[in-house]
Amino acid sequence: MTIVVVGSSNFDFAARVAKLPVQGQTVSSQAYKTGPGGKGCNQALAVARLGVDPVFISKIGDDMLGNQLIETLAAEGLDTTHLIVADEAQTGIALISIDEAGENMITVVGGANMTMTRSDLHEKQDYLRDCDYLLLQLECPVVAIDCAIKYAREGKAKVMLDPAPVADLVVMRDLLALTHIVTPNQSECLALTGIDPVDEATASSASIKLHDMGPETVIIKMGGDGAFYSSGGQTGMVPGFVVNTVDTVGAGDCFNAGLAVALHGDQSLKDAVRFACATGALSTTNNGAAEAAPRLADVLSLIEGNA
Repeated sequence: MTIVVVGSSNFDFAARVAKLPVQGQTVSSQAYKTGPGGKGCNQALAVARLGVDPVFISKIGDDMLGNQLIETLAAEGLDTTHLIVADEAQTGIALISIDEAGENMITVVGGANMTMTRSDLHEKQDYLRDCDYLLLQLECPVVAIDCAIKYAREGKAKVMLDPAPVADLVVMRDLLALTHIVTPNQSECLALTGIDPVDEATASSASIKLHDMGPETVIIKMGGDGAFYSSGGQTGMVPGFVVNTVDTVGAGDCFNAGLAVALHGDQSLKDAVRFACATGALSTTNNGAAEAAPRLADVLSLIEGNA
């Protein structure tokens, strides 16, 4: 049984600031940190730290930052043989500002991520057909994501889409029609449905619209309030975990990784969402994106401490 992650890899440059800048404003930072990022990389590393060896398909540049990403992921025990090296594009980067409350502002330069093609996925089709769960995001070209979905659906995979960043709504409807599990956060849910899920009632209304677009399972990530789930007539709200938040970058990606690992381990949907909430919450207690992903023992400890 395998989990395949198809998505972006970036090298992140993150600066701590007292307050996020507004338009035209320059702010100072006392320090910055570098490390692996990109929604695909965040998810893959989080899956690995939770005890499952994922197949991670991503595209990087043949450059210094790409080599550093390979070394970092290999040191974590990730199989880097499925990383595709672009001949001419640079490794993607993210420029991140994080304020004292842990909120963030991010500029992404997609680089090699945006050169992923159907041909790249064609070479990985056997892994896509054989996997149990396929984790996707939208920081790579839609044509490549669509290709990955179609190969996975030729096999037994459950397709899990994090609809971030939200693309053109016509494109989103095409992708959602092929998706089994969709996991928007509140702003993405608003963009997709026109409903702002501020509580269980509004989340339920939004989930109905999302189901109508195709996914059999809808999970709406609601930050510190937890997550709402809806699948096969089962609905409910799983409360969030109270933690000391320092950095929310990558929390949603860790949530999706936790969800996939829990479902992969045959947990019920409600328990899997709780596991995902714990994974996402713990990631906010550390700085960084991929590097903030928690270990399995810590997630289990948080859940047990809040039983």
